[in-house]
Amino acid sequence: MQDSRPFLRMLALFLITVSVTAGNLPAQQDQLTRAFDLERRGNYTDAATAYRTVLQAQAADAGALLGLERALTALNKLPDIIPQVQAALAAKPTSSAIYGVALRTWATLERPDSAHHVLDLWVEVQPNDEAPYREWANLALTRRDRPEARRTYQLARERLKRNDALAAEVAQLATLDQDYPTAAREWALAVRRLPGYRALSVNTLSGVAESDRQVVLAELAKEGSVEARQIAATLMARWENPVKGFQMLSGALPGNNPQAIEILRQFQDALQPLATSDARRALGMSLEAMAMRTSGAQASRYRVDAARTYAEAGDSESARRMLGSLAADPGSPRGVAADAGGTLVSVLLDEGKVEDAARELGQHSSSIPPEQLQQLRRRVALGWARAGNLDRADSVIAGDSTVEGLDLAGRLKLYRGDLVGASTLLRSAGPFAGSREEATSRTAILALLQPIQEDSLPELGAALLDLERRDTTKAITGLARLASRLPAAAGGAELRLQVGRLQLALGQKDLAEQSFRAAAGTGAEATMPAALFDLARLLAANGKGVEGQAILEQLILEHPQSAVIPQARRLLDELHGAVPRT
Repeated sequence: MQDSRPFLRMLALFLITVSVTAGNLPAQQDQLTRAFDLERRGNYTDAATAYRTVLQAQAADAGALLGLERALTALNKLPDIIPQVQAALAAKPTSSAIYGVALRTWATLERPDSAHHVLDLWVEVQPNDEAPYREWANLALTRRDRPEARRTYQLARERLKRNDALAAEVAQLATLDQDYPTAAREWALAVRRLPGYRALSVNTLSGVAESDRQVVLAELAKEGSVEARQIAATLMARWENPVKGFQMLSGALPGNNPQAIEILRQFQDALQPLATSDARRALGMSLEAMAMRTSGAQASRYRVDAARTYAEAGDSESARRMLGSLAADPGSPRGVAADAGGTLVSVLLDEGKVEDAARELGQHSSSIPPEQLQQLRRRVALGWARAGNLDRADSVIAGDSTVEGLDLAGRLKLYRGDLVGASTLLRSAGPFAGSREEATSRTAILALLQPIQEDSLPELGAALLDLERRDTTKAITGLARLASRLPAAAGGAELRLQVGRLQLALGQKDLAEQSFRAAAGTGAEATMPAALFDLARLLAANGKGVEGQAILEQLILEHPQSAVIPQARRLLDELHGAVPRT
């Protein structure tokens, strides 16, 4: 993609041009617009001519002079600008823009005497301005003459009698020199003078090597100003100590609420790339702080966002604190109240408080949008199922004919052991509807049920409900017991395969290998290919590549029509070294 920054800089300069020439005649404005358009299209020769036409009518038109500088630079004909520069200085010897062009021109043409003369004139007419020193230092940095730039910054501070003069520029130069203590001090000075530098200071300092981070933080702590603490807090968040960063920031926020909110937003920007629970908790804390500094609907919205973020971080207590009164507040906007009620239900379900979640859902159901309400009802139903109350689970989703509703109704029948009813509902939901994870899970359940010849198996339902409750060890025990009772071709082999996969998920590799071998050795044609593939993959991961290759070759030879053959060929190629490991 083409870099748009040069054009954006050109556009900004054009807008300055229009502002500078706002009082000129319309014809001159049209000529300036035409010149800019020619420059934008890369027609620098005609653009230079058009800019000169404007300057003939008004020699001190800074926008036209800047445009002519750009056009002639592109044409490698910058010396041609000298007459226009001299005329502009004579016509308006107080313009910083004109002095800047003159200084750059003489410096580019390597005329140091002329450049110094222009610099002296500029300082003389604007003795309290940083611009002459900034421009001179920039020219030095262009020549990679850092010592000269450093001397210029020091000279500016001596003449202007300000220790924060050009602080941002000094900080950036110190960063280039890897002088991080100086960079930290100077950024604090720059932000104190102009708060808009805060984001740039953080972006610049956050890139320092990990070994230098404590040096930066120590220097900011030593500097001690509010601005230094604000920078340190945001850096600490970026450097993955976000909660401590917020705690530091909260004591350094200004009393002015709009300013404090802007600082909090910048802090949140630093948290966005982080995916840790501490980062989410710090984000929730910052949103809560914003809510305290606003009122009305906006404050309510911040509280809902804070609650949702606290919940994502696993801090249910803080989430409930944000939502407890907000959801029941009749003064809250309808949409905010609905979000608050829905979020509170989710928090209670995450805590396993199904009764409380069901009660809250009933109280706020009228304000929650229908689609969100159905989603929450399904979550409550699943909560009742996990609590062992399948009757209440059924009653909550009665009448839900959505794909997700059919899927859940099928699972509830499965947990009761009703295999026929479960299969019917899960097939009605379809193999592809819903999220990819839901569709994959539904397909796996149907594959598990397909070879089983019995219509009802409460033991299977109980084991799968244990798995839903995330009690994998108990589920493995129940499935293994049932697998030993069922004929291999009528579900026994498939259950042994699922037991092996669960054991592998728990890190029980030796037990998983035994289960895969048992599933593959039963002779059940529907299960053997998948069992052999899982066994070969496990052996390869355990460093038994030769044995894994033999099993894959057996699989490919004996079961060429199996759906796992493409994966098996890929794994075999990897073991042979024909393709990179994935």
